Amino acid sequence: MKIQVLFVLLLCGSLCAPAQKKLLLGGSGWNKIVLLDKKSKQVEWSHRLNPGDECNCVAYTKKGQILYAYRKGAKLITKDGQTVWDYPVAGEGELHTASVLPDGGYLLGITGKPARIVELDKKGKVRKEITYDTRINSLHGQFRQLRKSREGTYLVPLMSRHMVVELDADGKLLQSYNAEGNTFSVLELKNGNLLISCGDAHSFLEVDRKTGDLLRKVKQNDIDGVALQFVAEIAAVKDHLLVCNWAGHSRVKDQPSLIELDADGKVVWSLCDSENIRNVSAVCPVK
Repeated sequence: MKIQVLFVLLLCGSLCAPAQKKLLLGGSGWNKIVLLDKKSKQVEWSHRLNPGDECNCVAYTKKGQILYAYRKGAKLITKDGQTVWDYPVAGEGELHTASVLPDGGYLLGITGKPARIVELDKKGKVRKEITYDTRINSLHGQFRQLRKSREGTYLVPLMSRHMVVELDADGKLLQSYNAEGNTFSVLELKNGNLLISCGDAHSFLEVDRKTGDLLRKVKQNDIDGVALQFVAEIAAVKDHLLVCNWAGHSRVKDQPSLIELDADGKVVWSLCDSENIRNVSAVCPVK
């Protein structure tokens, strides 16, 4: 079935560049993060992760440094592998969100009882921390990628509760949005609506920000030539979408790990390289 994807440009600060000559990629179950030349699809740079690291969020800073989450912390490194700062997580909590804020600070999301949302300044020092009770017992099943909205609220996709919650600056619940599957990421669109990726539901949704109504649903076989697997991060560049098609839970390994959709929902670029690129769940477009 042909679809029309009317998703307007995401506002995401330095995370998403207006042109995408390169892509920074990471993924759960993959032992490295890589910088890929988009045109040639060749890996230009890579950084090997430690055993047990799980990367579900990557970002490229204006200084050309690389930020990534590694389950038990977040780290900012240079391209030659030098650590600028490291934020380790003690105890049983997991860190799956590590992103760059528009002012040059950093946003971290840490699962736990309670979960924590932490902002760091440009030097990697804590400038703000709030807590939130996700009401999810499994720390691993709480969330992956949370976002800070234009209004300064926090958008948290709760995987095991199949929804997104919006918290105010102090962590108080403002609104909840029903979704499906294990909600992985959420994007704030230019019109204020939310684009939610739904993991093993093999779908992504556009939800009305004010009413919570479902406006659009893209299902597993709605995109010509592609079957959606676990829909992980979705990033926006101009009027296009980059969709991470993570295959870690699937026996099907012949689908592209990353696709680019134009404004009409057609595939205009895809990445199929199972030998060098595996299990992509995080993407950051780079100039």
